[in-house]
Amino acid sequence: MIPRADGATEVSPFLMRWDVGRLKQRLVIPFNSYTNPGSNPGSSMGSSMGSKEVEGVTVLPEVLPPDCCRGRAQTPWGMSYLVWNPKSVFQWEFEETSSDPRRGPWLDHRITSNDLGAQEWVDDWVGHWVAGIKNPVTRVSVSVSGTPFQRAVWRALLEVPRGSLTSYGRVAMAVGAPGAARAVGAACRANRVALLVPCHRVIRESGELSGYRWGMDRKLRLLAGELGG
Repeated sequence: MIPRADGATEVSPFLMRWDVGRLKQRLVIPFNSYTNPGSNPGSSMGSSMGSKEVEGVTVLPEVLPPDCCRGRAQTPWGMSYLVWNPKSVFQWEFEETSSDPRRGPWLDHRITSNDLGAQEWVDDWVGHWVAGIKNPVTRVSVSVSGTPFQRAVWRALLEVPRGSLTSYGRVAMAVGAPGAARAVGAACRANRVALLVPCHRVIRESGELSGYRWGMDRKLRLLAGELGG
């Protein structure tokens, strides 16, 4: 399912073709190489994993790099706000009345405004996404503020490849906190880097879809595009 270029909302036929049983078959436990550095990548936790789409999650610096830019960019899922430089993405949020992205790094008015550059970056990423190719931005890290637990969750999510899903409980297992599924959900809601940290790939263990910070329509359309609709 290729998303509409204008970002307009439309009813997704995704659930009509994918029942909870089929979604449950896609569930994997993220192999968290950050907390299991000596583990065998061929183990049961890592056997379903593909290569990461993002290099890693780092701590947001107190002062952003001088080559950092910010800009608004249209995506197939609506308007977004991007703060980035050639090596890192510091913020990528959708424009939502209930989740105003104009905060965090975006509020640093010392950052150069570059809407054209932001649109080019996003167009490049989206073009590869539509073609089914992993994130085209090479050697880029996600640099964000968050608690150690939140960063561990986001790192684990980087290990869930396109075409697979995970659950809140499985992510909790991956970060060494079994039973912390609710806290994993809270970490997903706190994620300020849409798409690159793929919170949209998290569903319930039952195979049922759960919420998404930027709306269920976006989650449905993203999953339909990644799972083959």
